[in-house]
Amino acid sequence: MITQEQLGRLTGRPVHDADGRDIGHVERLLLDDTTGRPEWALVRGGPSGPGDAFVPLREAVLAGDHVEVAFTAAAIEAAPAAGGDDVLTVVDERRLFAHYGIRDVREQVNADEGTGWSAMDRAQHIRAGASGHEDARTRLRPYDPA
Repeated sequence: MITQEQLGRLTGRPVHDADGRDIGHVERLLLDDTTGRPEWALVRGGPSGPGDAFVPLREAVLAGDHVEVAFTAAAIEAAPAAGGDDVLTVVDERRLFAHYGIRDVREQVNADEGTGWSAMDRAQHIRAGASGHEDARTRLRPYDPA
């Protein structure tokens, strides 16, 4: 798991897939706006890696001079296109969660309705605040080392 203390060392680092293959480098990090935890990395593909793709950081580790992610290059390459302007909308993130077979961590912890963390609470907030523009909303923020 990537820690808060490691965030400043990730941008530009090589990324290795689950098979140990170099697939590119970390171009940008997206943090959960509520917890500050690193959630996604935009990986800019190298010559032998997939194209640019968002990769979950939940099970990633900083191992020496590179970041190891828990997914193969094939899975990363098959990920749905997302992140216009390098930001993930709620809809983009939902598609990526489904593709990578992971759950939104907020649905696993404090997921009771009325806590602000459940899928229903977020859906109500989006409907109330976005007037049907869910594809323009995000719960993530880019990492800014400053």
